[in-house]
Amino acid sequence: MMLWFGVLQLAGLVAGWAASLYLFGGAFSSFTAFPQVRNATSVQTAAALGPAIRSMTLVLPVTGAVEIIALAILAIGFWGLRRVDRTFSVPSILTIVMVVGGGLAVAGGVGFFGSVSNIITQAPTASASLSSAEFSSAVASLFIAFFMLAIGGLLTLIGFIGGELLGLWRAGSRYNETLLKLGAIFTIIPFLNLAAPVLIIVGASQARSRLRAGTA
Repeated sequence: MMLWFGVLQLAGLVAGWAASLYLFGGAFSSFTAFPQVRNATSVQTAAALGPAIRSMTLVLPVTGAVEIIALAILAIGFWGLRRVDRTFSVPSILTIVMVVGGGLAVAGGVGFFGSVSNIITQAPTASASLSSAEFSSAVASLFIAFFMLAIGGLLTLIGFIGGELLGLWRAGSRYNETLLKLGAIFTIIPFLNLAAPVLIIVGASQARSRLRAGTA
């Protein structure tokens, strides 16, 4: 299961970077091509920022779905190890917490950017004395989405430390596989976390080979 977790994480990273470069490239091209208008209306602002916001609402669900599936597979793997090694009890539970948190964070993130787009579009003009009902609804939706994002982020952080990180480290210790331990450490280091899935894939492959050979 850890092998497939690494494969899906790597696929998610590659897909996320590719989608981000493609979508944001087009979005910012549209933004720079938009004429700089003094005292621009909310409709003009929405037209300039719309492509970038829509890019976020497209990238988040795709990359988030791949990551959540990968974490679910990792949780199943830890749950299986829990039957033979009780030290995986906490990682198996907290990885499930991370899956739930990731789902909330993705939903909150999509809702957040969607609400920002609606707020820009529905923003009252300078001459308007009261906010429109649509604008008030968009602001309320923004706060709800932010709350979901905050709760999801907190659960994800807890699950990451006590689930993914601790579980991978203990798997490396159980199977005497240094690459799994390095993969666990690299997940928390910026830029080096890009190499973490590769280390996990190689480490899990070597551990599986030794298990099949009966040397682990």
